[in-house]
Amino acid sequence: MKKIIQLKKTFKYNFEYPQRLDKYLKNELPKLSRTNIQKLIENNYVLVDDFLVKPSFQLKLNQIVKIDTKDFKNKKSHLKPEKMKLDILYEDNDILVLNKNSGIVVHPGIGNPSSTLLNGVLYYCENLSNMNDERPGVIHRLDKETSGVIVFAKNNESHYNISEQFANREIKKDYRAIIWGNFNEEININGFLRRDPKNRLKFKLFNSSGKKSTSFIKPKMSYSLPLSLVSIFPLTGRTHQIRVHLSSIGHPIIKDDLYNGGDSMISGFHEKDRHKIMKIISQINRFALHAKTIELKHPKTKNNMVFEAPYPTDFINVLEKLNEYK
Repeated sequence: MKKIIQLKKTFKYNFEYPQRLDKYLKNELPKLSRTNIQKLIENNYVLVDDFLVKPSFQLKLNQIVKIDTKDFKNKKSHLKPEKMKLDILYEDNDILVLNKNSGIVVHPGIGNPSSTLLNGVLYYCENLSNMNDERPGVIHRLDKETSGVIVFAKNNESHYNISEQFANREIKKDYRAIIWGNFNEEININGFLRRDPKNRLKFKLFNSSGKKSTSFIKPKMSYSLPLSLVSIFPLTGRTHQIRVHLSSIGHPIIKDDLYNGGDSMISGFHEKDRHKIMKIISQINRFALHAKTIELKHPKTKNNMVFEAPYPTDFINVLEKLNEYK
């Protein structure tokens, strides 16, 4: 497109039947030609559930379509490769799968201009997808303090393919968290996430209005102390989703000060347990959340693949202390 059409719109797909993205947008934006709509999509100005997809992508009920020509301007990238140690779980010509350390941001942003995981990936890997010049290869993200498995795309076709798997909720993710309280039942958590009006750094769960979020929580291990190890299977991938969901049911992640899981929780438990608990949680200095596995179809071979990231040392230290109270 020689001239970028200035647009900033959000649509919610409300039909029970699937429909091509470009066809749907043509109906919603009748003044635009289908060619112009396809070019908007191909130039990465359109997101479906926050993922880049192709014009032929089949929309499903309740998916959110965003068009913002200001968000994806073709700026010259200022990313600089930086040498750093990477924990590589798998690599081929199409994808790079890493075990991310806690304490490192995935890509540069406000307050984190360098020393991100992406800077290290750029040093290691010459070829990455360039659909978004400011975040080459980045398909999905993990919070700074979250450790675990993350996938980068080495070419555009792989990026599109895996992004569409995410948007279609075909990718299975298993997170592990150490939480406050004794948790012994399987539970589905549903709700709408949006910024907490009282604290813009936080997100909050609402009954309506916001981004739809769903997580399935399953107990992995309970102890005689009021702490538990759980598996979380997020069916959507919203910012802070797991942390908000666990806090909303009264089982925040240990060390998660933002979502009521800080050390002050100890005061609510029996005095005889407080010293034991403090000794255990002192083994970790960040909220105890780890992306354990991710299951996807390889973008080229279509084979089903499962990648697993071993627990980091701090997580292991907590679990070893907890094993004394099985």
